[in-house]
Amino acid sequence: MPVSNDFDRFFLQLPPFDREKDFNQFWNGSISKLRDIPIEPRFEKDTKKSSVRFEFFDVSFKGFSKSKVTGELYYPTEQSKSKVVIIIHDYNKNFTYNNTHLMGGYAYFLLKLRGHELLAEKPLEESASPGYIVENILDKGNYYVKGLFLDALRVIDVLRLHKRFDCSRIGIIGKGIGAAMAIFTAAFSDRVKALVLDTPSFCYLPLYQNLSSSDATNEINNFIANHRNRKNQVKKNLTYFDAINFADMITCRILTIVGFKDTASPPECVFALFNHLLTDKTVEVYPDDGNSAGGDEQFKKSLQWMDIALQ
Repeated sequence: MPVSNDFDRFFLQLPPFDREKDFNQFWNGSISKLRDIPIEPRFEKDTKKSSVRFEFFDVSFKGFSKSKVTGELYYPTEQSKSKVVIIIHDYNKNFTYNNTHLMGGYAYFLLKLRGHELLAEKPLEESASPGYIVENILDKGNYYVKGLFLDALRVIDVLRLHKRFDCSRIGIIGKGIGAAMAIFTAAFSDRVKALVLDTPSFCYLPLYQNLSSSDATNEINNFIANHRNRKNQVKKNLTYFDAINFADMITCRILTIVGFKDTASPPECVFALFNHLLTDKTVEVYPDDGNSAGGDEQFKKSLQWMDIALQ
């Protein structure tokens, strides 16, 4: 009975969209400007990190504001052309997925969030928060999260420039804010055919900011506390980046993962996003789990689901 009650309480979320009138104009203009920036992709093979199953490459390219964006590529050794799954980690977190679970037959591009290559040089402490999420928060045109979203979209153009990738059917697995980046990318690219939204965050922000214990939430709330006269401007700017506001623009298949005890990605917010999706969608529910909902086993299930969805 408690599980049923929790499900009803979490599931019954369908908040209205709060898109500003120039929402589409803002994003279409931003994407158009991004295309004017030379991509300058680089793929550098690392034989030490390569294996019998996968060749390993360090990848870099120019993203939003001409910043250098980095990632890691695992390319299947026995294929001349491969479909691709993009994997995006959460804010202020390292990649949590076990690379040994990667299935053969696919290339995997692990996108590193901008600025996080610096954090990777030292262990992340739970109390450490880099402050990126409030960088230019009063200027939506140069906001950090805008860079994240456009970087994720640009990965598809990076892959398209390389003849070894089949970019006709791309899958994306995103964790936390990485899931929000995946949603944005699918909203603006018809090459994305399947999404795994692993405990998505940065969705239903009016409630998310009150419930979430994530670093992103704490940074924003601390900024507002120190700039109370700018609270309304912050909240208005954030509507351009709320994942819910892209939900009805997506047509691909989606698997969503939620833990009922997740305090970083509150289930109320996850279901608010899920309920706005108007496509073929499935949700994996873990009543007793938090932000690591399902763990390694769910990651393996997600890869198997992705394999079917990309056929």
